[in-house]
Amino acid sequence: MRPRLIAKFGGSSLANPSTWKLVRNILRERRALEPLVVVSALGVLKEKGKASKLKVTDRLLRLAELKSFKAELESLHSDHRELLLGLELEGDLLDDAFEELAQDLKDRPAGPEGLDRIAGWGELLSSQVMAAYLRQDGWNARAALPEELGMITGEQFQDASVLEESLNSIAQKVIQSRELLVVPGFVGVTHDGRRTTLGRGGSDYTAAVLGAALKRDVEIWTDVDGVAATDPGVVDKPITVSELSHEEAYQMAAFGSRVLYQKCLAAARLAAKRGRHLKMVVKNTFNPYHPGTVIVGHSSPDGVPKGVTALEGVQLLTVYLDREEDYRGLWADVAELAEGRLLMASYATGRASFVFDRLSPGLEELETRYSRSHLSREQVLIKVVGDGIGTNHGLLARIHQSIDALENPEKWGAPLVHKSPQLLTDATFEFVALKRGARELIVRLYKDLFDPDALRVGLLGLGTVAGGMLQYARELYSREKTGVDLHFPVAVVRSLDKARVFEGELTQDPSAVLENRQIDVVVELMGGIEPARTHILTALQNGKHVITANKAVLAEHGPEIFAAARKYRRNLGFEGSVCGEIPVIEMVQKMPSDQDVEAITGILNGTSNYLLTRMADGSDYADALGEAQESGFAEADPTLDVSGADAAQKLSILASLVFHTPVAWRSIRLQGIESIRAVDTAEAARLGLSLRPVGRAVRHRGGLELWVGPALVEPGHSLYAVRRETNAVSLRLQGREEPLTLVGKGAGALPTARSVVRDLLEVARRERFRMVDIPAFHEGAPVPVLPHSEHVYPWWVRFTVQDQPGVFGAITAALGTHGLSIRQASQQEGHDGVAHIFLALKPARRGALEAALEHLGAHHAVVATLCLPVLS
Repeated sequence: MRPRLIAKFGGSSLANPSTWKLVRNILRERRALEPLVVVSALGVLKEKGKASKLKVTDRLLRLAELKSFKAELESLHSDHRELLLGLELEGDLLDDAFEELAQDLKDRPAGPEGLDRIAGWGELLSSQVMAAYLRQDGWNARAALPEELGMITGEQFQDASVLEESLNSIAQKVIQSRELLVVPGFVGVTHDGRRTTLGRGGSDYTAAVLGAALKRDVEIWTDVDGVAATDPGVVDKPITVSELSHEEAYQMAAFGSRVLYQKCLAAARLAAKRGRHLKMVVKNTFNPYHPGTVIVGHSSPDGVPKGVTALEGVQLLTVYLDREEDYRGLWADVAELAEGRLLMASYATGRASFVFDRLSPGLEELETRYSRSHLSREQVLIKVVGDGIGTNHGLLARIHQSIDALENPEKWGAPLVHKSPQLLTDATFEFVALKRGARELIVRLYKDLFDPDALRVGLLGLGTVAGGMLQYARELYSREKTGVDLHFPVAVVRSLDKARVFEGELTQDPSAVLENRQIDVVVELMGGIEPARTHILTALQNGKHVITANKAVLAEHGPEIFAAARKYRRNLGFEGSVCGEIPVIEMVQKMPSDQDVEAITGILNGTSNYLLTRMADGSDYADALGEAQESGFAEADPTLDVSGADAAQKLSILASLVFHTPVAWRSIRLQGIESIRAVDTAEAARLGLSLRPVGRAVRHRGGLELWVGPALVEPGHSLYAVRRETNAVSLRLQGREEPLTLVGKGAGALPTARSVVRDLLEVARRERFRMVDIPAFHEGAPVPVLPHSEHVYPWWVRFTVQDQPGVFGAITAALGTHGLSIRQASQQEGHDGVAHIFLALKPARRGALEAALEHLGAHHAVVATLCLPVLS
């Protein structure tokens, strides 16, 4: 029979009756190709990432070590008998084979040869089961022993190789057979008939040898979709490489790709000598219609990366030499090392470097022999694989940029990547990295080379703003416009019981985000000071960019957080912390001059503006607050908003950035809106003014003027028409009469979400160009804060008084005593014998007004006072 395909099935494909049925279906679809089947020993399917029992080969090797093996052997026989019954085959099919195995256990010689006699039995047993199973399905199938096929190997037991001269004989014997042959993988024989095993990945090697002998394609069926671009244990769900050349596959296998092994590529070289480019396809038994990874003989000169692999546990010996001729003696000493394999070496003037695959006494002795030497133990040799990459200078630049992006001696305690040795070939770029940073570097290389458009975001908090951000990303975000794929794999929440719309993992464990190497950006939307501060600092230390909408933590700990971002070279986005959707942070950061902005005037709290707007429309304070809370514009406890503290925190962030000086939010004078009454909003409306919650920072020659509180705004002012939950920021610039004003929503889920998404895109842009841009926050020379008593404004004052003769005169007299001039006055009767006196004062110092009000506070008829600045 001339098979037109070699189909090899690994242990996971042969784990139980269900998987055997999948194999049968695969072979049925290939029946016309008359496939030659190669099998491994029965496998063990993993449950929750761990195998439930030892593999058959490991159990056989343990049997070989036991003096009394009867019970263990019966357990192995029982497992095979159970499989036979599950496949509806005769339960005694393997009885003779197990008797022969028992005899081999008694008679086996000592040493590796004896172990090989036992270790290959798993494949021999599987081949008999597969042949019987296929006969049951109507195939003319039988198991073929390696000695029958002439699978002749050398005498290197436990890692034997098939002799090239045996290939013709193998082909002839297969073709002469009239049955479909089932061949045990992993097993060969010496010229004199002693059984050998073929080493790691031996069953794949058997299939590749048969492919080389018969000049046929080989399918290797396993439990993954193909060869992954990097280790799935390091990168979650890496892409499957669609095609590899033999050289690329060899390089991947040499450095730990566990799907295919090096000896398969040695068989490919044998096929090439026979005039056939061996084609191998790695496919998934459990996903059989996935195209898998095709391994072909020809190479591509395009310089496209195919994989990132790593070999852990390498040892780097660096020797410093005074004379170039000393290198010859050193090289001779290295060549004499009996243990370990030399993987890489380099020599530059005054320094020689050698990389070995393991630590050995001889290597440690060599370090002591050369006084000026250093042995870096347990390092990681990383390799980027791809035909033609040696001439792809753009790709090499990206690799170096990826390394540079993670270089941080503060974090690693040393350079992350050793400058020597490094090896560049046509198909690989290899270098040695510190073990403690190697996995993070592999993740970075994978992202930059294979998934550069993806941004993986870990969420700390999944409340209103986070929900708005996810809604925005789901319904409004345009990947086509931005070129960035946003992924949200995990979110940390307070309670897992609450129903949420989130496709990723929900957890209460912050480390699922902070310690997750896959996460590029941490978005902190928890609010409050702790644990938000600690989580932000941990994220930065762990090499993650951070975005936060938490003005409280920045106002309290901004210098510490910005210093950490600079130390660990991570970007920090905080646009959403100040004014919802208004891009004011972006604007002030891009100002070309530190002295351009003379003053900041803004409505920085949407809740307060909503309340004052509704009161101006006729609602009282309590009703307006209830409406705001119901609409999501106010918290259950609105104290921070209505007291002015929230606006002060935002103003401190803005002022610190604009004026390049530390501005502590507690240094800002606060006046809340709780004392505003309906009579005040009505009088303001009568005068044609609007009542707004204002934050203001002004640069004066003697220091900064800083305050937050309600103010009356004249019609020509930029804040006059800003109503409800809307925010606005006006910047007074040098040489410009009209202020530059930005207006946008300052409360609600979507407005802040827009700013967070903009920050995410900015981080993605900087990632793409390897940029880190941390603003100078709280880093300039301290500028004094002017006493609030020195603030000069026109003032509007309301006196609530007992309606008695002489009160107005007492008020005007007190004001005159303190140098205050009245521009306009009016009076309104209240209830229960109370009257309201409204005075518009000419510009004056706040200190003079407060002194007058303190004096009047002692007057028996003065019930309450309110003074507000007037902005024109």
